[in-house]
Amino acid sequence: MAADRKSENVGTRLREAREKRGVSLREIAAVTRISVRVLEALEKNDISHLPGGIFSRSFVRSYAAQVGLDPEAAVEDFVKQFPHDTVTAGHPAASRGDDVDSFESDKRMATVVIRLIAVSVPLIVLLAYFGMSRGRSAAAPSGAASTTAGAETRAERLVVELTAHRDAVVSAIVDDLPAVDVRFAAGNQRVFDAERRLSFTVDDPSAIEWSVNGTPGRGLGPAGTPAAVHLTLDNYRDYLITR
Repeated sequence: MAADRKSENVGTRLREAREKRGVSLREIAAVTRISVRVLEALEKNDISHLPGGIFSRSFVRSYAAQVGLDPEAAVEDFVKQFPHDTVTAGHPAASRGDDVDSFESDKRMATVVIRLIAVSVPLIVLLAYFGMSRGRSAAAPSGAASTTAGAETRAERLVVELTAHRDAVVSAIVDDLPAVDVRFAAGNQRVFDAERRLSFTVDDPSAIEWSVNGTPGRGLGPAGTPAAVHLTLDNYRDYLITR
Protein backbone atom coordinates (compact mmCIF):
# COMPACT_ATOMS: atom_id res chain seq x y z
CA MET A 1 0.00 0.00 0.00
CA ALA A 2 2.86 2.37 0.81
CA ALA A 3 4.26 1.88 -2.68
CA ASP A 4 0.86 2.64 -4.22
CA ARG A 5 0.52 5.85 -2.24
CA LYS A 6 3.99 6.96 -3.24
CA SER A 7 3.29 6.24 -6.89
CA GLU A 8 0.31 8.57 -6.70
CA ASN A 9 2.24 11.34 -4.89
CA VAL A 10 3.01 13.09 -8.14
CA GLY A 11 4.55 16.21 -6.64
CA THR A 12 7.15 14.25 -4.67
CA ARG A 13 8.01 12.09 -7.71
CA LEU A 14 8.49 15.17 -9.90
CA ARG A 15 10.69 16.93 -7.34
CA GLU A 16 12.83 13.84 -6.67
CA ALA A 17 13.30 13.23 -10.40
CA ARG A 18 14.28 16.88 -10.92
CA GLU A 19 16.76 16.88 -8.04
CA LYS A 20 18.24 13.59 -9.25
CA ARG A 21 18.94 15.24 -12.62
CA GLY A 22 20.29 18.39 -10.98
CA VAL A 23 17.82 20.63 -12.82
CA SER A 24 16.41 23.83 -11.28
CA LEU A 25 12.79 24.94 -11.46
CA ARG A 26 13.87 28.01 -13.43
CA GLU A 27 15.48 25.80 -16.08
CA ILE A 28 12.28 23.77 -16.44
CA ALA A 29 10.23 26.99 -16.55
CA ALA A 30 12.42 28.35 -19.36
CA VAL A 31 11.84 25.25 -21.49
CA THR A 32 8.17 24.60 -20.75
CA ARG A 33 7.06 28.27 -20.40
CA ILE A 34 5.29 27.27 -17.18
CA SER A 35 5.84 29.77 -14.36
CA VAL A 36 8.07 28.82 -11.41
CA ARG A 37 5.11 29.46 -9.08
CA VAL A 38 3.03 26.81 -10.87
CA LEU A 39 5.94 24.34 -10.90
CA GLU A 40 6.42 24.84 -7.16
CA ALA A 41 2.69 24.23 -6.64
CA LEU A 42 2.96 20.96 -8.59
CA GLU A 43 5.82 19.76 -6.41
CA LYS A 44 3.84 20.63 -3.27
CA ASN A 45 0.65 18.98 -4.59
CA ASP A 46 -1.04 22.36 -4.16
CA ILE A 47 -3.71 22.36 -6.87
CA SER A 48 -5.27 25.59 -5.57
CA HIS A 49 -2.51 27.47 -7.45
CA LEU A 50 -2.96 25.52 -10.71
CA PRO A 51 -5.16 26.78 -13.58
CA GLY A 52 -7.24 23.60 -13.56
CA GLY A 53 -8.48 20.91 -15.93
CA ILE A 54 -6.65 20.37 -19.19
CA PHE A 55 -4.00 22.93 -18.23
CA SER A 56 -3.07 21.25 -14.93
CA ARG A 57 -2.80 17.89 -16.66
CA SER A 58 -0.76 19.40 -19.49
CA PHE A 59 1.60 21.03 -16.96
CA VAL A 60 2.13 17.66 -15.25
CA ARG A 61 2.80 16.04 -18.62
CA SER A 62 5.33 18.72 -19.65
CA TYR A 63 7.12 18.67 -16.27
CA ALA A 64 7.36 14.86 -16.27
CA ALA A 65 8.85 14.83 -19.77
CA GLN A 66 11.58 17.28 -18.69
CA VAL A 67 12.71 15.14 -15.74
CA GLY A 68 12.63 11.76 -17.48
CA LEU A 69 9.35 10.38 -16.12
CA ASP A 70 6.60 8.78 -18.20
CA PRO A 71 4.30 11.77 -18.97
CA GLU A 72 1.12 9.73 -19.39
CA ALA A 73 1.75 7.71 -16.23
CA ALA A 74 2.37 10.94 -14.31
CA VAL A 75 -0.94 12.41 -15.54
CA GLU A 76 -2.78 9.19 -14.64
CA ASP A 77 -1.35 9.28 -11.10
CA PHE A 78 -2.17 13.00 -10.83
CA VAL A 79 -5.83 12.36 -11.67
CA LYS A 80 -5.91 9.46 -9.19
CA GLN A 81 -4.41 11.69 -6.52
CA PHE A 82 -6.89 14.52 -7.21
CA PRO A 83 -10.05 12.81 -8.58
CA HIS A 84 -12.30 15.85 -8.48
CA ASP A 85 -13.59 18.45 -10.94
CA THR A 86 -10.75 20.92 -10.45
CA VAL A 87 -8.46 18.44 -12.20
CA THR A 88 -10.80 16.33 -14.34
CA ALA A 89 -13.08 19.12 -15.62
CA GLY A 90 -11.30 22.38 -16.14
CA HIS A 91 -11.93 25.36 -13.84
CA PRO A 92 -9.50 26.76 -11.23
CA ALA A 93 -10.53 25.81 -7.69
CA ALA A 94 -9.79 29.29 -6.39
CA SER A 95 -12.39 30.76 -8.75
CA ARG A 96 -15.35 28.65 -7.58
CA GLY A 97 -18.00 30.33 -5.54
CA ASP A 98 -20.78 27.78 -6.07
CA ASP A 99 -20.98 24.07 -5.46
CA VAL A 100 -20.02 21.52 -8.11
CA ASP A 101 -23.51 20.88 -9.47
CA SER A 102 -24.39 24.53 -10.00
CA PHE A 103 -20.96 25.18 -11.50
CA GLU A 104 -21.48 22.58 -14.23
CA SER A 105 -24.82 24.12 -15.13
CA ASP A 106 -23.41 27.65 -15.10
CA LYS A 107 -20.47 26.57 -17.24
CA ARG A 108 -22.77 25.19 -19.94
CA MET A 109 -24.80 28.40 -19.88
CA ALA A 110 -21.63 30.52 -20.06
CA THR A 111 -20.42 28.55 -23.08
CA VAL A 112 -23.63 29.36 -24.96
CA VAL A 113 -23.40 33.05 -24.05
CA ILE A 114 -19.74 33.25 -25.09
CA ARG A 115 -20.54 31.81 -28.50
CA LEU A 116 -23.33 34.33 -29.01
CA ILE A 117 -21.20 37.37 -28.18
CA ALA A 118 -17.94 36.13 -29.70
CA VAL A 119 -18.69 37.82 -33.03
CA SER A 120 -19.97 41.18 -31.78
CA VAL A 121 -17.74 41.93 -28.80
CA PRO A 122 -14.34 41.89 -30.60
CA LEU A 123 -15.60 44.32 -33.25
CA ILE A 124 -17.08 46.72 -30.69
CA VAL A 125 -13.95 46.68 -28.53
CA LEU A 126 -11.61 47.19 -31.48
CA LEU A 127 -13.67 50.08 -32.87
CA ALA A 128 -13.74 51.75 -29.46
CA TYR A 129 -10.02 51.22 -28.90
CA PHE A 130 -8.89 52.52 -32.28
CA GLY A 131 -11.33 55.43 -32.00
CA MET A 132 -9.74 56.46 -28.71
CA SER A 133 -6.26 55.94 -30.17
CA ARG A 134 -7.01 58.28 -33.09
CA GLY A 135 -8.45 60.86 -30.70
CA ARG A 136 -5.33 60.80 -28.52
CA SER A 137 -3.06 61.00 -31.58
CA ALA A 138 -4.94 64.02 -32.95
CA ALA A 139 -4.76 65.77 -29.57
CA ALA A 140 -1.03 65.14 -29.07
CA PRO A 141 1.18 68.25 -29.32
CA SER A 142 3.38 68.57 -32.39
CA GLY A 143 6.47 68.55 -30.20
CA ALA A 144 5.77 65.00 -29.07
CA ALA A 145 7.76 63.60 -32.00
CA SER A 146 10.97 65.03 -30.52
CA THR A 147 10.64 62.90 -27.37
CA THR A 148 13.71 60.74 -26.76
CA ALA A 149 13.41 57.28 -28.36
CA GLY A 150 12.34 54.63 -25.89
CA ALA A 151 10.48 57.01 -23.55
CA GLU A 152 7.09 55.48 -24.38
CA THR A 153 3.92 56.61 -22.67
CA ARG A 154 2.63 54.09 -20.16
CA ALA A 155 -0.47 52.29 -21.46
CA GLU A 156 -3.76 53.04 -19.76
CA ARG A 157 -5.11 49.49 -20.14
CA LEU A 158 -4.42 46.14 -21.83
CA VAL A 159 -6.42 45.14 -24.91
CA VAL A 160 -5.40 41.61 -25.91
CA GLU A 161 -6.69 40.05 -29.12
CA LEU A 162 -6.33 36.29 -29.71
CA THR A 163 -6.80 34.68 -33.15
CA ALA A 164 -6.81 30.89 -33.64
CA HIS A 165 -5.38 29.07 -36.66
CA ARG A 166 -6.80 25.76 -35.40
CA ASP A 167 -8.56 24.35 -32.34
CA ALA A 168 -7.20 25.55 -28.99
CA VAL A 169 -8.37 26.06 -25.41
CA VAL A 170 -7.58 29.30 -23.58
CA SER A 171 -8.19 30.13 -19.92
CA ALA A 172 -8.01 33.88 -19.16
CA ILE A 173 -8.14 35.93 -15.95
CA VAL A 174 -8.88 39.65 -16.42
CA ASP A 175 -7.93 41.83 -13.45
CA ASP A 176 -9.59 40.22 -10.40
CA LEU A 177 -12.46 38.52 -12.23
CA PRO A 178 -12.96 34.72 -12.22
CA ALA A 179 -11.20 32.72 -14.92
CA VAL A 180 -12.95 32.35 -18.29
CA ASP A 181 -12.38 29.18 -20.34
CA VAL A 182 -12.75 29.66 -24.11
CA ARG A 183 -12.56 26.89 -26.72
CA PHE A 184 -11.34 28.30 -30.05
CA ALA A 185 -11.96 26.83 -33.48
CA ALA A 186 -9.92 27.80 -36.53
CA GLY A 187 -10.63 31.41 -37.47
CA ASN A 188 -12.12 32.40 -34.11
CA GLN A 189 -11.07 35.67 -32.48
CA ARG A 190 -11.51 36.94 -28.95
CA VAL A 191 -10.62 40.28 -27.32
CA PHE A 192 -9.93 40.71 -23.61
CA ASP A 193 -9.84 44.19 -22.08
CA ALA A 194 -8.09 44.69 -18.70
CA GLU A 195 -7.47 47.76 -16.58
CA ARG A 196 -4.39 46.50 -14.71
CA ARG A 197 -3.39 42.94 -15.51
CA LEU A 198 -4.34 39.96 -17.64
CA SER A 199 -3.16 36.36 -17.51
CA PHE A 200 -3.96 33.56 -19.90
CA THR A 201 -2.89 29.98 -20.57
CA VAL A 202 -3.21 28.15 -23.87
CA ASP A 203 -2.95 24.39 -24.41
CA ASP A 204 -1.48 24.70 -27.94
CA PRO A 205 0.58 27.92 -28.22
CA SER A 206 1.35 27.39 -31.92
CA ALA A 207 -2.39 27.60 -32.71
CA ILE A 208 -2.73 31.17 -31.47
CA GLU A 209 -1.60 34.57 -32.78
CA TRP A 210 -2.07 37.48 -30.40
CA SER A 211 -1.50 41.18 -29.92
CA VAL A 212 -1.49 43.70 -27.10
CA ASN A 213 -2.86 47.18 -27.75
CA GLY A 214 -2.56 46.57 -31.48
CA THR A 215 1.07 45.34 -31.45
CA PRO A 216 1.78 41.66 -32.30
CA GLY A 217 2.98 39.47 -29.43
CA ARG A 218 5.91 37.06 -29.50
CA GLY A 219 5.39 33.39 -30.28
CA LEU A 220 4.06 31.54 -27.25
CA GLY A 221 5.90 28.28 -27.82
CA PRO A 222 5.84 24.98 -29.72
CA ALA A 223 2.79 22.86 -30.38
CA GLY A 224 1.64 20.61 -27.59
CA THR A 225 3.47 22.45 -24.79
CA PRO A 226 1.04 24.60 -22.77
CA ALA A 227 2.13 28.22 -22.22
CA ALA A 228 1.16 30.85 -19.68
CA VAL A 229 1.38 34.65 -20.11
CA HIS A 230 1.08 37.15 -17.26
CA LEU A 231 0.68 40.75 -18.49
CA THR A 232 0.69 43.99 -16.51
CA LEU A 233 0.75 47.64 -17.55
CA ASP A 234 4.47 47.65 -16.70
CA ASN A 235 5.70 44.43 -18.33
CA TYR A 236 3.50 43.84 -21.41
CA ARG A 237 6.05 45.34 -23.82
CA ASP A 238 8.44 42.51 -22.93
CA TYR A 239 6.03 40.14 -24.72
CA LEU A 240 5.79 42.16 -27.94
CA ILE A 241 7.66 41.66 -31.22
CA THR A 242 10.37 44.33 -31.31
CA ARG A 243 11.17 46.16 -34.50
